[in-house]
Amino acid sequence: MHKISALAQYVGFINRDDLQRLIFEESILEQSGVNYRRSSARHSKQSIAAGALCLGLCAIVPFNVLANEAVIDSENIERIQVTGTRIKQVDIETASPLTVIDAQQIALSGEANIADVLNNTSVNSFGSWRGVTGYASGDSASSSVNMRGLGDGATLILLDGRRMPGATSSSGGIADTSQIPLAIVERIEILRDGASAIYGSDAVAGVINIITKKQYDGVELNISSELPQINGGDTHQISVSGGYVGDNGNISVSYERYSSQAVYDRDVWRLDDPSYMDYDTYNGVPNGYYYDYNLEDYVAITNSELCQQQPQGIDASDGNNQGLCLYNYGEVSTLYGDFDRNSVLSHFDYELTEDVTLKGRLSFADLVTEGATAPTPIYPAYIYMPWDHTYNPVGEEVELQLRSTQLGNRDERVETQTIDGLLGLQGYADIASGLDWELNLQHSKSTTKMYGDNLINDAKLQQAILATDENGDALYDIFNVSGMSFDTWQAQMAQMYQQAEHTSVYDSELTSTQVDGLVSTLMFDEGDYTIAAVAGFEHEWIDFYQVNDAESSAGLISGGAGGDNADADRKRLAGFMEFKFGLPADLELSAALRYERYSQSGRVMNTGSDQITNESATFDDVVPKLGALWRATDSLLLRASFGESFRAPNMIEMFSSDSLSFDYAYDPVWCANNDDPYYCSYFAQHATWFGGNPDLQAEKGQTLTLGGVWNVTDDWSLELSYYAIEYDNKIEAIDINDILYFEQINGGSDSVHRDENGQISYVESTVRNIASIETSGFDIVSAYNMTTGVGDFNLTLDIAHVIDYKYRADEASQAVDYAGDTDYPQWRGNFSLAWQYDVFSAGWSTVFIGKQSGQAWRDAGFESIIDTPNYFKHNLQVGYMHPFNGSVTLGVNNVFNADAPNWYDFASYQDVNTDLYDVIGRSLYLKLNQSF
Repeated sequence: MHKISALAQYVGFINRDDLQRLIFEESILEQSGVNYRRSSARHSKQSIAAGALCLGLCAIVPFNVLANEAVIDSENIERIQVTGTRIKQVDIETASPLTVIDAQQIALSGEANIADVLNNTSVNSFGSWRGVTGYASGDSASSSVNMRGLGDGATLILLDGRRMPGATSSSGGIADTSQIPLAIVERIEILRDGASAIYGSDAVAGVINIITKKQYDGVELNISSELPQINGGDTHQISVSGGYVGDNGNISVSYERYSSQAVYDRDVWRLDDPSYMDYDTYNGVPNGYYYDYNLEDYVAITNSELCQQQPQGIDASDGNNQGLCLYNYGEVSTLYGDFDRNSVLSHFDYELTEDVTLKGRLSFADLVTEGATAPTPIYPAYIYMPWDHTYNPVGEEVELQLRSTQLGNRDERVETQTIDGLLGLQGYADIASGLDWELNLQHSKSTTKMYGDNLINDAKLQQAILATDENGDALYDIFNVSGMSFDTWQAQMAQMYQQAEHTSVYDSELTSTQVDGLVSTLMFDEGDYTIAAVAGFEHEWIDFYQVNDAESSAGLISGGAGGDNADADRKRLAGFMEFKFGLPADLELSAALRYERYSQSGRVMNTGSDQITNESATFDDVVPKLGALWRATDSLLLRASFGESFRAPNMIEMFSSDSLSFDYAYDPVWCANNDDPYYCSYFAQHATWFGGNPDLQAEKGQTLTLGGVWNVTDDWSLELSYYAIEYDNKIEAIDINDILYFEQINGGSDSVHRDENGQISYVESTVRNIASIETSGFDIVSAYNMTTGVGDFNLTLDIAHVIDYKYRADEASQAVDYAGDTDYPQWRGNFSLAWQYDVFSAGWSTVFIGKQSGQAWRDAGFESIIDTPNYFKHNLQVGYMHPFNGSVTLGVNNVFNADAPNWYDFASYQDVNTDLYDVIGRSLYLKLNQSF
């Protein structure tokens, strides 16, 4: 059987006879998106390669091309570029496992954006970041990928085979997948193997290569809308793509507008459940503490009557929580903000000569996200009412707990713009066995501006509390000692907060310029022995800064993120070589070696002062990768690879000044001997200061992959792959819950600061090199095609199992295996069934996340953590291709409205892992496609 015929039958919906005719037609070539030379000597070779690439990569799983027999002489087959190697080759298999998701599979997923498609992949073991409201530095507007649970920075994102511009929120270290328009994606190639030697630093866990559509000869229009069952979350998308294909090249332009409506926490979480308990003592009705010298203890005071009239206020005067007024912050905040994106992408290829092609790409993305969090809690500043204040109800100094509800929510707006341009030359030189070469220049610029309204300047608020009129009487009756009506008191409080109102401004910019080139050739070709090689270089210059307004940087503002200012630059220089050896018995060996050097320096602006510290560091390493691929039989392929990786710290990790966050955490030390149902909530917020660390070291990793692909029949393919990864010196900020846990077991911690009552005042958490992560597991991938009298069926299944995931916080700690614990599912999988009959089609897809045990948390004292059950989300769609060159698709995402599992045995605020689970529920979508 012809190898391409077998491949197309695997893809489905094309019979052998039709394929034999299609292979040699220009239409296959043009649809493939591969530029080709029209030289008669090379035309047939390029056509065969392009046909193989187009058909072979249209499957959800990698496929081993069956036989070595071929109708065409192997010497006349052009080599193609495949993710996982820079050496062009005939088939799509390499020594590293590759998953390919084509446009059909993306559509079948029912997801509205690339970020959610990638989040559902089984290799995204423990979920990944999807921007939610309330995060600084623009993180609330970004999304990322976390392969194998090694962290967002350990997965390299490529766009058409090149590094995608990084987001400003990570100083370029992590790509924002939310910027990519879904309509222009032709396929996604996921390299499930470490590849630093091939693609450079950051490819520790693997590589995701997003391939865009490039060849249009006409105009294509796509319109889609998705309407969730809950309030909010409506998404709308419209894209227009067009292009022109001429004798010497092609050009294409795509535009997409995507918008998503905000989703409020109150519409997702169980806020009306009787067991709900996430309330805060920082309330619009002030609470306070004073020291009673007779009782020799602190006594709480509030105004119960005002509390009963305050929206979201909970009267606790029955004795719980010392009678303080409480606040339900989940009622007013957004989980996902309003999101709007306008993006443009253009490609062109132009044949300058028979052997030289000029290529280019220009992209622009404009994103705006608007969200809301609860009104500002005045924290951690010490705000007080003096003993002689006109309206002091007790005659002692009172420490105040305030929330500026009278000003309204904290509104945040994030504006991000990214422009990326590429200009390059590709050529062929008829020297020796022939040289393929390319030289590229790429420049990108990304800016982020973030505005936060209704924050509070602590010093100005204290001044307002102490302010007096001409008679010496205080202006503001905070506890309503004078007995004003609720509306009058509210107006007075609003006036007081207006004296201290602050709008925060965050501004960042990242610019990158890269020059790179490579040359490849077939060095030796004698019988069963071949040697192919590629060598190249990359040189990149990056400038980055992020700065907050002066008051926020000085730590004077409540409700914001504090400082995290940085001003830094980075230079990256890399040289690489890769060899591929063809040997008898269908054995192929590969070897790659890469040297990479990072030189970076930063001006650290320390929080609370004007002091600037100049810091610098250099990181370099040589990383190898070895691979073997053996076609044991016509239907069985075995492979193995081993590689080393390293990742240099990004500029924020090294050079950012301290920033303030309010993280959710349970305090096991204080709560072990005290009973306060609100402070001892798992979602009590504690001031946490984060900062950079100029003494960081580079992360290092090793990856071993073993496996094979078995074509059981012409229509059924099965793959099994095993991986084992060691990741040392991993850089991360220790989670506040881990800090508090280690404080408990170690009997203290320098990172935890407590007040005179023993409660947490604030926590310090800087990024650091933890000791290691060791993880292993296996992937099972299968696909089956079936042709019947009632249509063609295509079934795909991919399953990932994590055998172990061992985390060691420092060299002195014992490794803890988290695999199977809460938030660390051992099993993830996806199943899809596609059917097509004439102009009708239908599809069913299922996302599976395995159960998790909460026993480890319960053993550590968190008794309310419950076990997490298996989770299934099912999507259904039907389609019709009408006779006017278009199609209509109707679908339901999350057909059975599966609830995301909760962490606790009581209702709580955001008590679901939104990185893992869909919390929106059932939604209906409609997609229209029209070509002209």
